[in-house]
Amino acid sequence: MKAIIITFFCLASLCSIGQQDTAQLKLKTFAQGIVGEESSPFEKARILLHWLSANFEWTATDYQSRTAKEIIVLKGGNCFELAKVYMALAGELSLPLRPVAEINLHVPKSSREETATRKIAERGNRMSVFGYQHNDHRWIEVYDEKMGEWIPVDPTMNLFGYEQWLKGRAWFGDRHTQNKEISQDMIAPFAIFVVDKQNNSLMVESRAEVYMVKKLDSLYGGRLSGLPSWQTWVEQLQQITPHAQAAFGGKENLHAYAGQIDALRKTYDKLKKEYALKFEESK
Repeated sequence: MKAIIITFFCLASLCSIGQQDTAQLKLKTFAQGIVGEESSPFEKARILLHWLSANFEWTATDYQSRTAKEIIVLKGGNCFELAKVYMALAGELSLPLRPVAEINLHVPKSSREETATRKIAERGNRMSVFGYQHNDHRWIEVYDEKMGEWIPVDPTMNLFGYEQWLKGRAWFGDRHTQNKEISQDMIAPFAIFVVDKQNNSLMVESRAEVYMVKKLDSLYGGRLSGLPSWQTWVEQLQQITPHAQAAFGGKENLHAYAGQIDALRKTYDKLKKEYALKFEESK
């Protein structure tokens, strides 16, 4: 009953704020209304994610800059905006978190490449983080004190923790996310960075090896690392990382590395086929 009351309170608050001036929205009160009497930081982080994912809609970017309060009033936004709201509310709850930026292998789309090329001409190399068969995405990591490590939290996809994230974003099986239509087109991340909290273009730590090497292999019980294409996958991730980092910082045009991105996609496809041939077809 308590959870129902909390949810009702938050929904009522969300419905009414559209008629208020954003200055009147108290983020701390709003965040506390979502998590209720929960005391565990880990559980607060989980509750906050599921509430946000259930009540906010993903929308395509319109390249406008908005505050967290303005995004809350709109009750939706792109991946960067949804992550921004989560961080603002989690920050009011004193949850340890850090922003994350990724670039993923994506189903090829000429119109996306055309848009990216135009945006690069208008706004510089930072716009090269999306293109013909790659796209950028934003989410968060929160610290799990029990496990002693940072774990993924994705408000756009409603993914919490490594297993959910890997099965929603990286593995070879069906994608289990809130937005399956979007996640099916996002083949696999190849560049993942912790972002400086004061500068959204400054990538301060690469996390691709953690997610796309160690954790992905662990999900499959260490069997991926024995496949013929695995070492090529690892090396290609390492090679593209500095260029992806430079593209986020506006120092390089990632479209110049289209050949490397295409090679990554082909290697991922090989891994998928090799795994199926060696393990799935032998069942």
